[in-house]
Amino acid sequence: MGYRRTRFIASLAWFYGYSALKRGPVYVLSYMVSPLSLLFLIYVISKGALIQYAVLGGLLATIVGNSLTSIGDFAFLRLEIKLQDLVVATQVNSLDYLLGLTLGNLIFSVPGVATYVALGEVYHMFTLLNSLWTLFSILLIMISSSSLSFLIASLLKHVRYAWGLAGFLSVAFTIIPPLYYPASVLSPSLIYPLMLAPSTPAALILQSQFGLWNGSYITPLVVLVVETLVYSALAIKFSRWRES
Repeated sequence: MGYRRTRFIASLAWFYGYSALKRGPVYVLSYMVSPLSLLFLIYVISKGALIQYAVLGGLLATIVGNSLTSIGDFAFLRLEIKLQDLVVATQVNSLDYLLGLTLGNLIFSVPGVATYVALGEVYHMFTLLNSLWTLFSILLIMISSSSLSFLIASLLKHVRYAWGLAGFLSVAFTIIPPLYYPASVLSPSLIYPLMLAPSTPAALILQSQFGLWNGSYITPLVVLVVETLVYSALAIKFSRWRES
């Protein structure tokens, strides 16, 4: 990867991630309000017994939710601002563009991630080992979810379709999978279909590493790695990069 392409990735991440934080910090509150509300409800209803699930679930939901709601942003950048048209004739390819947007999403999610890390420290949840697993899982679900968002956004013909679809997918990927509740309440026949959402294997990995689930983390780990590779490859191969 050449210097110019690396610089483009860093610049796009800065524009899409840090600049958005600096100019619109209120958007941080908008993406944190739902996970924090669920955390509060779980804490009250369970009398604190399920607070660790709520912390881990909120952490993952922040990453996945931001990645999926960015469908609207990706579509807006392509269809309205025509940013993709500006770079398509340069040395930049779809992978560079996707990496820049994904890294920008990660930067934009930092305040939310930091909030849940602080909550985890309050409840003495983190060790060195499970912290490394948490970081690893965050990176993989960010890449896989952003790849799905990029692929979907590139196929949309109008921005108006993006916002509703993004909201639906965000709820489907963060509420139905076992992010906020124990995976043990689900039978294998239910867990396996939910594995199609990257948030499910990530939640199983973390619940296993944090001692909240007795199942093995090996199968979810393999599934998450494969999904990340497959969804990234699909986004690069089948996304609409050059407009016909």
